[in-house]
Amino acid sequence: MVDKIEAKDTQKTIFPINEGYIHNYMQLLVDFKTNSIYDDVGIYAYAPDENGLMQKFNPIRDKIEFNVYPDSYIQLQPDVGC
Repeated sequence: MVDKIEAKDTQKTIFPINEGYIHNYMQLLVDFKTNSIYDDVGIYAYAPDENGLMQKFNPIRDKIEFNVYPDSYIQLQPDVGC
């Protein structure tokens, strides 16, 4: 549905359209103009510490270019207003 709405007026869209489709759905979570994750996106970005516990935080909201730790587990979830 998003593809159809955005394809109607590609001049006003923030999503680059490629052959009628949004090129990459990460565009729904990341603002590539400001190189930041949208404020209404929840982030879980942790890697295992030396004990194997998922407690090593990846600060990708503050610095999207951050090189994540090995074996990181990252979830991005849009806030649906609940």
